[in-house]
Amino acid sequence: MCATRDQREVPENFYRPDHGRTLNWYVRLVPPSALKGLPGVREFRKSTGTADLRRAKAIGARLIAEKRAEWDQLLAGVRGNQSAPRILSQDLIQHICARRLYHWMQLDDEARFEGEGYDDATSAALVQLCEVTDQSMRSVVQRGKASPEWSSVLDVIDFWCVQVDCPVERTDPLYPQLVRAFAEVEREAAARLLRRSQGEPAATPSKPQAPGATLSAMTEPYRAFKQVTAGTKHLGTSLNIWARLIEHMGDVPLASVKGADLFEFLEARMRAPEKPWSMTYAHGLVKRTLREVFGLARTRSLLDGPNPVDAMEVMPMLTASEERERKKPRYPFTNKQLTTLFGSNWYRADSDRWRGKMRKDLAARFWVPLVCMFHGNRVREVLQLVASDFDATGDVPVVHFRAELEGEQADLLAAGVARSVKNDATERVVPLHPSLLALGILDFVATRRRADGEHAMLFPSSLPKPGGKTPILGRAYEQAFLRYVRDELEFGHGFGNHSFRHQLEDRIRDAQRPGQQWPAGLAQAYTGRKRLRGQDVGVIETEGSESAYGRGHAPSVVLEYIKTLDFSGVELPPAYSVWLAGRARQER
Repeated sequence: MCATRDQREVPENFYRPDHGRTLNWYVRLVPPSALKGLPGVREFRKSTGTADLRRAKAIGARLIAEKRAEWDQLLAGVRGNQSAPRILSQDLIQHICARRLYHWMQLDDEARFEGEGYDDATSAALVQLCEVTDQSMRSVVQRGKASPEWSSVLDVIDFWCVQVDCPVERTDPLYPQLVRAFAEVEREAAARLLRRSQGEPAATPSKPQAPGATLSAMTEPYRAFKQVTAGTKHLGTSLNIWARLIEHMGDVPLASVKGADLFEFLEARMRAPEKPWSMTYAHGLVKRTLREVFGLARTRSLLDGPNPVDAMEVMPMLTASEERERKKPRYPFTNKQLTTLFGSNWYRADSDRWRGKMRKDLAARFWVPLVCMFHGNRVREVLQLVASDFDATGDVPVVHFRAELEGEQADLLAAGVARSVKNDATERVVPLHPSLLALGILDFVATRRRADGEHAMLFPSSLPKPGGKTPILGRAYEQAFLRYVRDELEFGHGFGNHSFRHQLEDRIRDAQRPGQQWPAGLAQAYTGRKRLRGQDVGVIETEGSESAYGRGHAPSVVLEYIKTLDFSGVELPPAYSVWLAGRARQER
């Protein structure tokens, strides 16, 4: 039960065998639940070799310390599988203490009624143990931290909580209530055992039911559920939101989460001193993610009762100025910035500034920014292009842009499996911008086709490592380009690959003239954006459900409109063949 410093008491984990063949003291330790099932891990029992309790304490303490040190090393290896510290509640305190009372009474049942029973010596030792336990717990309740038993009792509580998969922290606001409740249940257990020793009945309570699945129990089920439809980046974002909730609340039971808890969580994240969430993000993706996870828990019968997200009848709010501060800026490149980029080290084929993939794959450095500038693509739509994505409709050269490939699809592509997703839901076909043709993009594609076949990757440096945990096409390029324009070109925060997309949308808006607006939906079809930006509503015509029917805009028609886009303020690099000649001269 509880350790004590009084030489007359029997410390925690000490006992005398009830078979009566020896009076020597033994120590007994139960391994932590996290180690159950590991080879060679079992309950530890060992003799101290002496019947003198004073000497046995010293020997037993060493044996216990050695065994716990051994188990601690094993625990370090499986720590990733351990439960996170639990946030105490009245229900959890009750559960921990109920498990403790059941534990002692069940052990006594096994020894008294299923084993050989208690002889006079063992019975006397049990009575002494119960009396000492009662005195120790009274001391803790009466004197608190001043009690000589305080430290040892807290060690017992912490160890017991780990054994029942409810690790707690002493800094928890309800920890003092746990100490008091634990002391009371220890005294209750001692009183019941004393009554049995006096021949009076004392019932063993029913085994307490588990407190219910905790928040962390939903992490892997949600990952499996979400990865079927979500890309790697979105999946990671959703899982991070759930991890943030666990970090904020602790690994509490799902059933204990209330709407007020989620309101407080969102408010805390929206007002966090570092990287606070915007109101749009909290009210949108975060709320949808939380509702989805709790909904999955209900569907899996891990949560009874209503979804706690639905109990938030109002949401935490920010002022307009606070909301502006939290939103990450996303700026379009200016003509001056684009000219600076095309004249920078990024566009020097003979530069020795680059290492790794960016040094080897010159084509990616040359073509990806240009394609993004003229077509407004998401950067990975360009990085995943293969030679067969380029052909012609009539006499108009076109390119097939596909939905971004992630996860398993990217892994297959990295392994050399030809991509063949050609359907209306995953691609758009647009005419190549005339400036790209003038720079020699079709000659480059033909070179790649001759080198590696019809489905040759245009930019091999974008391939992720085969079998990676989260393969993402073009991660090396994306990160290198972002750091380069932000830090080395000193464009600052808010500029990156997305800036190409925004600058093209600005050019499309500038190309509109009274009576000469682009046809409904053409701008979206060209850039791949499903919805207009707020500033473009009323300038560029929107498209309704008709977008789901018919063949869409013919490439020859689209070409006439994109020719009206004004790029005259941007100084472009030389043609690709000329640009490469600089590298060839360097190598000679």
